[in-house]
Amino acid sequence: MQKTIIAAKSDNHVIGNQQQLPWHMPADLAFFSEQIQNGYLLTGRNSYGTPEGMGVFANRQDVILVTRQKDYAPKGIHVAHSIPEAFELAEKLGVQQLNILGGAEIYAQTMHLTDELIITEIHMTCEGDAFFPAIDPALWKEVKREDHPADAENPYAYSFVWYTRI
Repeated sequence: MQKTIIAAKSDNHVIGNQQQLPWHMPADLAFFSEQIQNGYLLTGRNSYGTPEGMGVFANRQDVILVTRQKDYAPKGIHVAHSIPEAFELAEKLGVQQLNILGGAEIYAQTMHLTDELIITEIHMTCEGDAFFPAIDPALWKEVKREDHPADAENPYAYSFVWYTRI
């Protein structure tokens, strides 16, 4: 099973602030939607419950939700209570591609277990309370980068960056 982390982060590693994205970048939303078309989605309960999460996960049957809350069971969603349990469930379901969508705690727990990172770097610094882990160049090799300037719809320059595990 291929495991891929997909995330957007600012230059200071912020991925969220008070359960919301600290930016509005339509190009990143389109890129993100394209990346998650194939495969199952793995997310934590907090990310699942955000306004952005509700839009991403609505009407999808291919979601594995990780929560420590034993009685939390949204209709139509597979629930696991740990990362190992989520990976085991994905194997049982025959998942070929597992897209890991966060949040911060899920990224921290899976970073050493994944095969690939697909990161949108938003070239700005911002306040936040959720952070993406550091990408260690001794463990990850950048294999592709697409740089884009800010424009009328996307207020910050940004890069789509792919990494593979060394």
